[in-house]
Amino acid sequence: SVKRGVSNEQVCVLIGIDETDQIITKVIGQGNPLGEDIYQALHSKIITQSTLITDSKSAYKEVSTMLDCELHQIPSGKHRLGDYNLGVMNQYHSELKSWFKRFKGVSTKHLEGYLMWFRFMKSLNYILDFNQQERFMLSYVISRETSIRNRDVSQLPFPVDIFKPYQHLS
Repeated sequence: SVKRGVSNEQVCVLIGIDETDQIITKVIGQGNPLGEDIYQALHSKIITQSTLITDSKSAYKEVSTMLDCELHQIPSGKHRLGDYNLGVMNQYHSELKSWFKRFKGVSTKHLEGYLMWFRFMKSLNYILDFNQQERFMLSYVISRETSIRNRDVSQLPFPVDIFKPYQHLS
């Protein structure tokens, strides 16, 4: 993006990790996330009275109220708030960004697929040694009847409005 900071030229990806290392990744829009977009991505994944540990985005206050959850926000520029921290989340972000570099950029249209692929690889790391992963993936794929047609992939809708960053030009 040519603009500094968060702008609608950037795709917003919501990432959540619970205490049992269950991970959710979801494209939820462009630019700063809205509370309603975050809520739509999380409402079926989080039970009431849960504890949310987030960065300092104001939208999370609205989301925690809608989900009836306790909220602990780590102030901007800080890494922890008492016993709460974003270390696991920051590590996930770092690994995801490093993993994306091998592709020299990813298509916004297929971003959800890349996020699922990374999440799958990450979950394998939790349950299997590196030496066992290749055999597991191969047997997993062989045991399922799957077909992917080029037509199906090319006709996937974009997860965001790709014209939004350029509306000011018209």
